[in-house]
Amino acid sequence: MAFYVTTPIYYVNAEPHLGHAYTTIAADVMARHHRQRGEEVFFLTGTDEHGEPVADAAHALGVEPQELADRNAKRFKALAPQLSASNDFFIRTTDPQHEAKVQEVLTKVRDNGFVYEGTYEGWYCPRCADFKAENEIDPGNLCPIHHIELNREQEQNYFFRLSDFQGALERLYAEREDLVLPRTRYNEALAFIRSGLRDVPLTRQRLRWGVQVPWDHDHVFYVWFDALLNYYSALSYAREGEDLTDRLWPASYHLIAKDILRFHTVYWPALLMAAELELPEHVFVHGYLLMDGEKMSKSLGNVLDPFAVIARFGADALRFYLLREVPFGQDGSVSTASF
Repeated sequence: MAFYVTTPIYYVNAEPHLGHAYTTIAADVMARHHRQRGEEVFFLTGTDEHGEPVADAAHALGVEPQELADRNAKRFKALAPQLSASNDFFIRTTDPQHEAKVQEVLTKVRDNGFVYEGTYEGWYCPRCADFKAENEIDPGNLCPIHHIELNREQEQNYFFRLSDFQGALERLYAEREDLVLPRTRYNEALAFIRSGLRDVPLTRQRLRWGVQVPWDHDHVFYVWFDALLNYYSALSYAREGEDLTDRLWPASYHLIAKDILRFHTVYWPALLMAAELELPEHVFVHGYLLMDGEKMSKSLGNVLDPFAVIARFGADALRFYLLREVPFGQDGSVSTASF
């Protein structure tokens, strides 16, 4: 019996913070537990390196996006062993093998009839790399996560026919009530589906930093579809000379934070259905680590450096503190004083 657990891949527009360490530690605890039970285990983590936030951060620093990605990916890769994480592979979405698999899978989605060309207009948060529905916008036309004003953007894109999966996703949630955990997050995802699904952009035309669309070189794939496919693509090249996909896919658990719930519990299963691939067994959604009542976030500047904490107190103390202090699945406040 195989157990395949993933963390989200971490965005390289800035260096790692304690929130990244939290998910990696939790995934490592699960991986170690299943290894002790004698199961074959594969534990994946890595970095998400394309998209507008990375390009913008690189531009602000006067460097190319690839240079910034290389610099920060190195820090994320170094963090895992510092945390005593036992991950089996570290994926980067700039890996050529990943990019080729993204092109292969999304071309199949198109060949299956779930992609069309059209114009999209909506409110966009460059830090989320996401268009916001009207009911997701805070007063003052602000992003609810980053508290910045949203941009009104219009683009000629290729679209993914997400709306075609309205009925299929409702049936999926009825049949598999443990697909999304804990139950509050299941209810949240199902409510989003029942509110009515709209087609979503699959590509971006005005952005160059991404995986090129093979049927139209003026476009790159929207970073979220590129990123989600890391869980599948990694298995094809994580072990040299061997494809682990048949043995390990689908994933047993995706561990994610609640800010990326919609992508993993709505877009991701729909995309897999469109590509005729098996769905993950579970998506477990944990809460935020809070500092002064706010989500710990690079863009908000309220982060703790895990390297500094480990250097002073050691990895075991940090692992124990994070998993003891915050009930897993809920938000929880952390501070240097309580640590």
